[in-house]
Amino acid sequence: MNRFVLSIPMVFILVLIMAALPLLLQPDGSHSIRLDWPQSAASMKDYVSGIATGESFRFLSGQNTLSFWEQVGSYFSISFGYLACGALIGTTIGVLIGVYFSLSRAEWLKRIVEFSGAMPDFVSILLLQFLVVFVASKTGVVLFQIATLSVKEPAVVLPLASSILIPASYMIRNVTMQMTYTLAEDYIGFAKARGLRKLYIVFYHALPNVLPFIRADLHKFLGILIGNIFIVEYLYNLHGLTMLLFSNVYSSGGYQFPLVVNGLLSLLVLYAVIYALLKTYLWGWEKVLSR
Repeated sequence: MNRFVLSIPMVFILVLIMAALPLLLQPDGSHSIRLDWPQSAASMKDYVSGIATGESFRFLSGQNTLSFWEQVGSYFSISFGYLACGALIGTTIGVLIGVYFSLSRAEWLKRIVEFSGAMPDFVSILLLQFLVVFVASKTGVVLFQIATLSVKEPAVVLPLASSILIPASYMIRNVTMQMTYTLAEDYIGFAKARGLRKLYIVFYHALPNVLPFIRADLHKFLGILIGNIFIVEYLYNLHGLTMLLFSNVYSSGGYQFPLVVNGLLSLLVLYAVIYALLKTYLWGWEKVLSR
């Protein structure tokens, strides 16, 4: 607990430094870059002093001055919804298919999953959108909306599918590899010699020993999810946290340093919430399978 409390100031300072990078790196007019330390330090100082007055939580959106606290709720809920669905459903699909692949000899099916997993996120999203447009051009039937054009008509199915498929493909590869190693252990051979059923051995002997590896890999898994949400929200025009930054980071008044700091801190909160959610979910799996 003390380590967690002590790490908060360090994280806050790191966020301030990251947000100040565009101010720190400035062109000097001779095709080179100079470091503008005074401007960066002044922005950080203004942000800290503006916390008490509330000035650090105001930003420009077009010609309007908005309160960050009044706006962030709706953006956060959209990012949380897609991220939570992608994390939980993607993990479930990944674990179950990973178990199946560790037992199956359908190598061609594994190769397809590996190929789709190696495909860049933006390519798979564009292919999904292209498929819907192609079907609509041939049949006149629009299966799903390919992007959110207004708040009243949000695109749901394709963003949700992308939020699930990309983490699921990572989890499938991870679980398949760990299950393959685990099924070769001596205690699995001993369980087979005792005449235990195959599925019982897989779910009550092997999988409980694979789940700790998945739990230990959560930070890497969440890194993929957070990186993915940038692409999903941008390509589907979803009004999530990243779009709040993309749309408003530069205004007529220039670079909005306070908005970037607040946006990055919100993403860290989102990261912590999803991490706690996933850890609890995997803890539930372990409790059920370790009876």
